Amino acid sequence: MQTIPSARQIRKELLEFAISDTRKGIQLFLVDWATYCVAIAAVLFSPWMLLKLIAGILAGAKAANLATLGHDAAHNSLTASRKLNKAIGIASFTPGLFNYRLWLYDHHNLHHHKTNEDHPDSFTPMSKQEFNSLPSWGKFKHRFYRLPSLWVFGIYYIVERWWKVKFFPRASMPASIRKEGWIHTAYLLTYLLGFITLLYLAPHYSDTSSLSAIFFGFIVPFYVFQSLFSFTVYVQHTHPRVAWFKTKPDRNGVGRQDVISVQLQFPDWFSNLVHHVYDHTAHHVYPAIPCYRLAEAQFKLNQLLGSSAISEKFSFAMLRKIQERCKLYDFESHRWLDFEGKPTSRATLITEVDFARSVWNRQLVAS
Repeated sequence: MQTIPSARQIRKELLEFAISDTRKGIQLFLVDWATYCVAIAAVLFSPWMLLKLIAGILAGAKAANLATLGHDAAHNSLTASRKLNKAIGIASFTPGLFNYRLWLYDHHNLHHHKTNEDHPDSFTPMSKQEFNSLPSWGKFKHRFYRLPSLWVFGIYYIVERWWKVKFFPRASMPASIRKEGWIHTAYLLTYLLGFITLLYLAPHYSDTSSLSAIFFGFIVPFYVFQSLFSFTVYVQHTHPRVAWFKTKPDRNGVGRQDVISVQLQFPDWFSNLVHHVYDHTAHHVYPAIPCYRLAEAQFKLNQLLGSSAISEKFSFAMLRKIQERCKLYDFESHRWLDFEGKPTSRATLITEVDFARSVWNRQLVAS
């Protein structure tokens, strides 16, 4: 059985990668914003509908890239300047209509401090008992969100995450968060009004109709952005080997960040394109590591963890296996279940699966 370094030792080993490069951070931000603007311009001035659709999809993809940079800026790691990070963070979240202040609260205070715990978060699993207690509509909705498909991701995130916690402040949030959050909501509404007006007036400065401009310039990019963001947060913490908890786990033991977060492996060119957002385990271990150093940090982390690293090479077959197996969760025996309550995974706590992990990695897609 492999001996895994302690959580403290792991963090110490990754400290060398927590160095911000202001020039690099600014460069990434400017390139992504410029590409997003070019994509919107292509929507407005391309002569063919197919090109407008492609441009709209590209705009949504770049909004997702910008959100990754905004995420790093919110962690104060994208550049070495706190003020610059805040400005970049706000600007980077704008195309996707993410409220910067609400993001800070939801991501920092909840997601990182209570990772995979029983609180409202993206794709938090239900127990069989919780699912059974839902009304018919609730059961239908939960089954729908867990369908093994791609197009559901965007619907889930728009309804359950963006609208509920990423745009308007809610009564359940602390008063200070709500007060600051409304300021950022006002900013986003002003931006949205101006952007939709620009698109609506497209016939006055281009050959594009108002309907086409709004559909390809806002609706398509917004849905693509939400879908990509939703897919990303799903695969980062949903896996047959990932544990979830009803109560606060030992963060230096079974609940340590490096054994409840997933790295999804993609070709190097694609990882660079998406700012290494899928090297997620290293980020959770040490959030101060900027995205442009995550690949190195993740490589070293995988070496330290060995077969205990939850690292999967992406394929659609792999994704479908995860979606088919991870429906409900047994928080007592720590296993994933299907909707009938039948176990679909082995025990997920690290102390119970160390002997089988290297085998389980090979079996995930093959079985």
